[in-house]
Amino acid sequence: MKIDFEDKIKGVYGWTIKDGKVNPPKHNLPKSVKERADYFWEMTEHGLTFLGALDYIFMDEKPKGYDTFATKEWLEKTKEFNEWFHNSPNMAQAEIAIYLLYGNNK
Repeated sequence: MKIDFEDKIKGVYGWTIKDGKVNPPKHNLPKSVKERADYFWEMTEHGLTFLGALDYIFMDEKPKGYDTFATKEWLEKTKEFNEWFHNSPNMAQAEIAIYLLYGNNK
């Protein structure tokens, strides 16, 4: 899988202004990254916090007590997700935070 660091930069810093309105960046996330983010984000509708969702997205293993409060089964990380994340962890976290808060502006 080719990982483009420039895509992450655009996904964090690619804000635009059109007709006086601020528009969030567009995200070019690999399929498995988007699926994992969306999967855990859905649990915020049932009480999971924003930071809780971020933690779950980036955790390597299911945390102790997960099954007590979770509304979905644990989703293991894929190889594709790990490659994308480890290419630039800080930018990956920033891009996912923006993606969760503002959606995929495509």
